[in-house]
Amino acid sequence: MKKFFNNLITFVCLITIAISGYKIFAKLSEYKKADNIYTEIRETKENSNKSLSSINDDYIFWINVDGTNIDYPVVQGEDNDFYLNRGFNKEHLSSGSIFLDYRNNFEADLNSVIYGHHMRNGTMFGELMKFKKEEFFENNKDITITTKNKTYDYEIFAVGVFEADFGYNHTSFSDENEFKSFLDKIMKNSIYTRDIVSSDDKIITLSTCSYEYDDARTAIFAKRK
Repeated sequence: MKKFFNNLITFVCLITIAISGYKIFAKLSEYKKADNIYTEIRETKENSNKSLSSINDDYIFWINVDGTNIDYPVVQGEDNDFYLNRGFNKEHLSSGSIFLDYRNNFEADLNSVIYGHHMRNGTMFGELMKFKKEEFFENNKDITITTKNKTYDYEIFAVGVFEADFGYNHTSFSDENEFKSFLDKIMKNSIYTRDIVSSDDKIITLSTCSYEYDDARTAIFAKRK
């Protein structure tokens, strides 16, 4: 009987190891797939006459964040769910896409909100976590957004960790006073700030999941120069 139980325990351990190994392999395969997709898109952007809009008509602009590996196309779906688990080519991809809030009109809105997954391998919006270190926040300020017709430069003015329902991702405001109250709330509740923003500015918010507590979000805020 003792031998039977020893063999059973060994069998269970082997099954557990096999399942864990498969999960690791599957995750690494997904990371590799995403890397290949976005490497190809970057090469198309740099070396091809083909526009990214011809590949995906949801494409709206390209984003680069100073001091990080964030160098991605940004899309906009009809809701905020579609691109959570779909890549630029709209195929299933666990890392999803970087996407603009479906409610936004980028050219017109005071706060354009951009979402991306916090991937464990540091891709997508994973490196936004760097801004939670004061030295990195102080030394890395710039975000660049490039549309079909124009390049917009932004300066980061705040980073914070918020509950999902805090309201950091509001996209529309009834008047200037409401927007000012929003900015005051962000500045008051952020980890680090720069006193460079006013209600006359247009801003962007970069949002990703965080793990300080359930439903935590890390958000970076930047004003258009």
